[in-house]
Amino acid sequence: MYRYFQHSVIMMFFVSVLLLGGCSAAGIADSVSGMIPDGVKESASRATPDGLSGALTSQPQVVWDQWVRKSAVQVYVRPKSEPAMEPTVLFFPFQSKIDIPQGRHISRELSRMVWQTWLAEEVFPVVEFAEYADYYTPQRAVALARQRGADLVVGGYVTNYMAGGTVSDTYVAMQLEVYDAASGSMIWSMAHAGMMQSELTRDYILFSARTRLPSDPTGAIVQVLSHDMAAPMLAWLEPLKEEARKEEAAEAAAAKSGETPSF
Repeated sequence: MYRYFQHSVIMMFFVSVLLLGGCSAAGIADSVSGMIPDGVKESASRATPDGLSGALTSQPQVVWDQWVRKSAVQVYVRPKSEPAMEPTVLFFPFQSKIDIPQGRHISRELSRMVWQTWLAEEVFPVVEFAEYADYYTPQRAVALARQRGADLVVGGYVTNYMAGGTVSDTYVAMQLEVYDAASGSMIWSMAHAGMMQSELTRDYILFSARTRLPSDPTGAIVQVLSHDMAAPMLAWLEPLKEEARKEEAAEAAAAKSGETPSF
């Protein structure tokens, strides 16, 4: 953002110098046009509303995608040792701690987004979403995980949520917990939050700049938060994953040579 502001100041200073030097408006437009990369002109032309031109004489518009503003993941509890094997997981719908209409339904759908992101990133070899579960408590989750034969149970809480759409900011905050099903002990606890600002347009005389929101700001935020919260667990499981990759490579090499691999 500072760099963008700095470039805007430099351009305005350049225009002022040209005006003081007696240059015409057309000459200024040609001079500034040479300073703008072709890629930006093309983007501005595509983003210009109907009835307007991307030419500098009709104020081009520069568009950039809005991003998720977030802090670092807050990890409160983590395992002291590596797992003996890659665990299977039962993923429980998150419990709502927000006082809004349909809060339980919203929490369930947000937790489903986390589950889908973890499936895509292959955090665990098996992650079952407990669609049949009503709401999350650690006791209920651990008991159900034992019944389903899962090694771990993942649950949590949606602690803040506000869907702003395109007219206001969107906020999502959640807390995630992981319990060992056999012992009932908590092995992971972390919290994360993020927000995405609404669309914003700034006018700079010669051009305007506008942020562009994704079609689903809430989904974009949850995907980023899910990725960040998966990172500590992936690091925890990496030695096992590396060992599995070596075994697969050895098996593939043995199959190619017709020998039996030994581990």
